[in-house]
Amino acid sequence: MSKSGRNPVKSGISGNNNTFYWVIAFFVVALIGFGDAVYLTATHYLGIMPECSVIQGCDIVAMSEYSTIGPVPVSLFGILFYAFMMTISVAWFDTRKPVLFRYLPFITVPAFLFSMWLIYVMLFIIRALCIYCLLSAATTTILMLLSFRLRLLTVG
Repeated sequence: MSKSGRNPVKSGISGNNNTFYWVIAFFVVALIGFGDAVYLTATHYLGIMPECSVIQGCDIVAMSEYSTIGPVPVSLFGILFYAFMMTISVAWFDTRKPVLFRYLPFITVPAFLFSMWLIYVMLFIIRALCIYCLLSAATTTILMLLSFRLRLLTVG
C-alpha cells in the first residue's frame, strides 16, 4: 500500500488493474532503448567503433553519412526520445493522469517511421546492418505498440 492507502498496482485508470504492468513494460523497453542510444552516442563522441559480435557491419553504419544529422549523431536524438518516454512513465506513476498517454502515439508513430527509414537505409543504401540500430528499431516499434495499448487503457 502507498501512503495514500491505495494499492499502487490496483489503482489503474478507468478501473483497469493491468495499466500498472503495461506502464512498467513501457518504461523497461524505453530504458533498454535509452541504454542502446547512450552506448552509440558515447562511441560516436569517443571516436571508437561499436563492438559488433552478432552482426558485422556496425562500423560501416557508424561511419556512414546517415549516422548523423549535421554534426549530431542520430543516436543522440534516440537518447532524447527514450528519456522522454521514461519521463512520461514516471510522471504517470506519480500522478496517474490518463492525459499522459492520450497523445503518446503522436510521438511514437513518427519515431517508428523514422526507425523504419533508417532500416531501409541500412538495407538498401549502406548495405550493412548494425545490431544496435536494429535493437533501437525494435524498442521503438514495441514502444509504439505499447503506446496504442496504453492509450486504449487510459482514454478508451
